[in-house]
Amino acid sequence: MDKKIEKLNFLGQYLAASRSVEETLDMAMIISKDVLGYDHAMIRLLDGTLLRAVKWIGFPREAADLEIHVGEGISGAVAQTGAAILVEDTLKDSRFLKGVENCRSELCAPMLYNDKVIGIFNVESEQPAFFTESDRNILETFAALIAASMESARLREKLSQAEKLSVIGSFASSILHDIRNDIHQLNICSDMLRLPGGADPERVALLAGVVKRSAGNIYGLIEDIFDFVKSGHTHLRKERQPLEPLLESLAYQAKSIAPANVETLLAVEPGLALTLDRRRLNRALFNLVKNAIEAMPTGGVLSLSVRRGAAGVEIEVSDTGVGIEPERLERIWDQFYTHGKAQGTGLGMAIVKKIVEDHGWRVAARSTVGQGTTFIITAPLEE
Repeated sequence: MDKKIEKLNFLGQYLAASRSVEETLDMAMIISKDVLGYDHAMIRLLDGTLLRAVKWIGFPREAADLEIHVGEGISGAVAQTGAAILVEDTLKDSRFLKGVENCRSELCAPMLYNDKVIGIFNVESEQPAFFTESDRNILETFAALIAASMESARLREKLSQAEKLSVIGSFASSILHDIRNDIHQLNICSDMLRLPGGADPERVALLAGVVKRSAGNIYGLIEDIFDFVKSGHTHLRKERQPLEPLLESLAYQAKSIAPANVETLLAVEPGLALTLDRRRLNRALFNLVKNAIEAMPTGGVLSLSVRRGAAGVEIEVSDTGVGIEPERLERIWDQFYTHGKAQGTGLGMAIVKKIVEDHGWRVAARSTVGQGTTFIITAPLEE
């Protein structure tokens, strides 16, 4: 008996770990056969009013395929009452349903979870009176352990699915956030073309460039969605790029959305280049620019710069706006933290941080209330 208890204890410890339903059933069969010494065994789970086999040893396939209704046979009676049944001689019990030749004794226990029957664990022997009352207690314990482990596995699976849905929801919000930015750019270009002199060839050429970039961004975001659906994450497409044209394009984007009372300044140290995903980095920088402009409702100066710093290449976006309180500054990178922005999703800064860190770089912020905010992206210098 000590050996049986020891093996029962081992099964309990094994099932307490994170196991799939399949692993749970396999180990239950292995250990229970070793402990009880049966010839045939089957685990059936309740599906409405039917008991369907999910794991078995010693039974032919046709026996496993047999659908037993609740209340039918010994297994059905156990499922109906929730009480174990021990049959010493199957030839003398009219409830016995023969699934295999030469079965002479049977023991069946309910699989209970929260006092509800979710299935049965049935074992049989070719010897009459093979199972004892002690075996009944052991099988009941086995069945209870298996039921608890299976339900835990199912709950873990549901939780995992809920987490995946949450990630997908956040990702979708992020994508929509960025698509909205590009649509905003397209709307501005449309408005500018309607202004007097909108047909000026130079202006048309500049606006056409913005439209093309915005359309390219939207197509790229659609690719991101496909990547994410297929693999659960997105991939950077990095190439070595000079930084001067990237910042010049960003400065033009800034001027196209900034009101007349916001001045945009650009300072780029020539000759600097980095290996980067241009579209993604532009998304991150545009989010910073857009936030900077919104932080200057009465006007101010937006400064964009790139230079060689002590820690590497520094890309800086600075404004002379309202500034951010110290307690808010610590939270700006959190998802869904909007601090009351009427149209904000709370994802803009989280997207910035994710893109920068995906590149293996760092981003930091400093701010003084009433004087403005500066964001600095630092990347290792590439020779």
